[in-house]
Amino acid sequence: MTDKQISDKLSLIYLASQNLMRRTFRTSALVLAIAIVSGAIFSTSTLMWGVNSSLKKGLSKFGADLLVVPKGSMISMKSALLTGEPSVFYMNRGLMQTISSVKGVRKVSPQLFLTSVEGDCCVIGNAFIIGFDPQSDFTVMPWLEDKLEGPLQIDDAIIGGLNTYNVGDKVFFYGQTLRVYGKLGRTGIGLYDNAIFINIEKAYSMAEESQNIKGVVPLKLVRGEISAALIQLEVGAKLPYISFTISKDPGVKVITAGNIITSVRQNLVTLFSSTIILSGVLIIANTLMIGAIFSTIINERKRELGLLRALGARKASIFRLILYEATLLTGLGGFLGVVFGIAIMRIYQRTIIFNLKALNMPYIWPSVDSIVFIALGSICVAILVGIAGTFYPALKGSKLHPYDAIRTGE
Repeated sequence: MTDKQISDKLSLIYLASQNLMRRTFRTSALVLAIAIVSGAIFSTSTLMWGVNSSLKKGLSKFGADLLVVPKGSMISMKSALLTGEPSVFYMNRGLMQTISSVKGVRKVSPQLFLTSVEGDCCVIGNAFIIGFDPQSDFTVMPWLEDKLEGPLQIDDAIIGGLNTYNVGDKVFFYGQTLRVYGKLGRTGIGLYDNAIFINIEKAYSMAEESQNIKGVVPLKLVRGEISAALIQLEVGAKLPYISFTISKDPGVKVITAGNIITSVRQNLVTLFSSTIILSGVLIIANTLMIGAIFSTIINERKRELGLLRALGARKASIFRLILYEATLLTGLGGFLGVVFGIAIMRIYQRTIIFNLKALNMPYIWPSVDSIVFIALGSICVAILVGIAGTFYPALKGSKLHPYDAIRTGE
């Protein structure tokens, strides 16, 4: 691009900005309309992106290819897994041996869900406690971000990333004092972010101890019961065959990560479907509105455009001038919409996360890079709406004959 071309382009952009400033009310109204569209697109995309990334990140750290739970506990398990909502359901631990004998199963690890109560027996009321077997575990220990020196002891606990306790602190549940051995990183999966993990043998002892504490509802748990069996498959194992084989037991239900992701995404689409439809309608409506308004603008400025043509401006320059006006207008509207969307989400972020968790949807705010990407995408959509809406009026305006435009212009 030559210096003259750059100079011409800058002159057109300057002229376009001056034209927009001449009609402040109309310009402001159009900017506001575009801001509403881009704000809705940005907010919806950010929330959906956050849920999807949380699922991918959390379930990748979850590490289990299959999850076996008691039949009838599917809804409770999803609540426990995705939001960390305390849930209790049990089955016989003897099932572990049956599962491990299935061809293609590499590892099986038990987990046991407990819920503490308010009172002197516990440091935290209604805490979600999970007993796990450190010997067979492949879903907790690999994700420790901070821990004490030395091996995990039977009186140690591991806490999720959202817990306020620090490594080395003491916690007390049902007559058992536990030391916080380590802390997991944030995953977006409530089961790991909110829970306190303890040795499964300590969990059984805790349940037995609860029977002797006066004034406290004891834990209804029998030694040898578990809440879930986490399964890791061999490379190349046939998941449908293994799932079908385990499902022959009438008392259990097999869950895959795919089942959970599909379920959450269906809920996500249902939740935001009205917003998505509304955004689509607003995009179409704004495109038509911008087209109608710029057609009116072209008619109002026939004389001006005719003079520009008479002074030597080419048809392409007139076309670009009108498109530059639309780009500046919609680009500003898109930017303001993104800023407004960020402000609203930050103000109401606790309410948003609470409502998503109530629908069993995990959520971690997207990274700065992701938010910038979504913001740029929203602004680009706004600009494309402007270009699409003004394309025909701009084409029509560029074809005006100088003499006719000056003679008929107001």
